[in-house]
Amino acid sequence: MDTAQVKVLAAKYLDGTATPEEAAALHDWYDQVNAGDTEIVTTEQETSLEDTRARMMARIQEQMRPAATLRPRRRKWLPAAAAAALLLLATGAYLLRQQGKPAGQPAAELTPATPPNNSKGVTLTLGNGQVVELDSSANGYLAQQGGSTISKEESLLVYGPEKPGEAPVINKLNVPKGEQYRLILPDGTKVWLNAASELRFPSAFAGEQRLVELNGEGYFEVAANAAQPFVVQTAGPRIEVLGTHFNVKAYPGEPGIQTALLEGSVRVVAGSGKSRVMRPGEVATVGAGADISVLQDADAAQNVAWKDGLFVFRNADLPVILREIGRWYDVDIVYEGPVSHRRFTGKVSRGYSLSETLSVLLASNLHFRQEGKKIIVLP
Repeated sequence: MDTAQVKVLAAKYLDGTATPEEAAALHDWYDQVNAGDTEIVTTEQETSLEDTRARMMARIQEQMRPAATLRPRRRKWLPAAAAAALLLLATGAYLLRQQGKPAGQPAAELTPATPPNNSKGVTLTLGNGQVVELDSSANGYLAQQGGSTISKEESLLVYGPEKPGEAPVINKLNVPKGEQYRLILPDGTKVWLNAASELRFPSAFAGEQRLVELNGEGYFEVAANAAQPFVVQTAGPRIEVLGTHFNVKAYPGEPGIQTALLEGSVRVVAGSGKSRVMRPGEVATVGAGADISVLQDADAAQNVAWKDGLFVFRNADLPVILREIGRWYDVDIVYEGPVSHRRFTGKVSRGYSLSETLSVLLASNLHFRQEGKKIIVLP
């Protein structure tokens, strides 16, 4: 079912005019998209909505009550997150108006987004300073670097096998805004790099540790080697591991450097010398004061949803969400007034255009204006 059909059925459902067959079709659509990557966003705090939206939400809540007409063994119709998605689809252009503005006068002037115009795209800088533009490079052999052969397979770089006796050199992988890339290091460690990230690493690991330097965000699946610990150095803390799966978010401008542990064990060492051994499911943040705060029983998996093509937020404030959007769509975020203190929970596919992604926030009564590569958040 396409978006236009869903809008029609959603509007009829909310008005109570849908036939049993149309309601069943809407049920089937919900069952499919609720497990996929369709936008599902809710606000954590109440908002002052116009009367029409309030009426539609009341209708949704009424339909959420258990009813004898629902088919057996089916999930209860429209939990809160799906209700918000359905409200978005049903109200469409209405939500693109400011409160008090006449119909047809948009609150958000958003042009269709195009892929970021990165002149060089993803680049690999070799030990001699040569820069290889990976987006335009053919698959197969790329170069020989101090002990390793480099090859490319689509959006994946592979280093190996290591040749003993050759002096390693430092390579650097740069991923611009709007892109992601994967890398297999000489020891077999797998790395995913998020947008606006840089990883410095040797072409072969020698010495007592396997050291890489990260600026930005990366997800690591470290090949186990007890005799040679793996270390991720950021602008602040370093993360020491033997073999594990974890995510490090170390972008400049963020309030802290964050490590999320999915499997194994890591030690986070702050610049102050303080350290903390993490357990799976924990998320550690090192702030400006080099203190380490750990959130236990966290959903660490949401921190790596980016590598699977999703924005996922749980109880996140607006600046956090817009920083992610800015990096992915290569746009600057500017605020024209006080920042909303509301918090949001939900997921959106990174395959959507900028306009589609922002429309999810528009459904929560937020307003934007686009000027070139600048998104202005309106009061």
